[in-house]
Amino acid sequence: MARISGLFVGLLLFACQPTPSPLVSPDPAAGAVVEFAYGTTDGGELSSATTRGRATAILFVTTYDVVSQLVAQRLESVLRTHVPRANGGAVVLEAPKYVDLAVAYRSTLSLSYPVAMADANTLSGGGPFGVVGQVPTLVVLDRSGREVWRKTGVAETREIERALALGSRRGSASPP
Repeated sequence: MARISGLFVGLLLFACQPTPSPLVSPDPAAGAVVEFAYGTTDGGELSSATTRGRATAILFVTTYDVVSQLVAQRLESVLRTHVPRANGGAVVLEAPKYVDLAVAYRSTLSLSYPVAMADANTLSGGGPFGVVGQVPTLVVLDRSGREVWRKTGVAETREIERALALGSRRGSASPP
């Protein structure tokens, strides 16, 4: 009886293990294009208009979160070598008064991609990407601007590469 109980507990524990999320996306024709625009720390814009035509990774972070820093550096590494080229950007989920911290964040991590401040709508969970309740959260859009992948927490380099490859294959490229 003890042996059967042990086997049952083992099977139960195995069944409760988290399964990795597969890299599948909804039909891009069915998904809506995500329209967004955030002002960057250097006075530019990170928006659907400036990123359309390439797969795009948008990373939601806070400046004080160490895991966000790790994923930001992984994204930087992937963007430098990804073929075909892809876009990237970070959106800092902090009040606009902390823009100086976001500038330091980009500089300290030597990020080549734009860093933007979230607007009030995004901070309250009503922005174009819906509720982003945890950092880091990485969202990948296809060439047309439709969401094809989302991951909260630590994103491995290989996952980022695969998600951008998926985004590069999906959606029709718009003229520049």
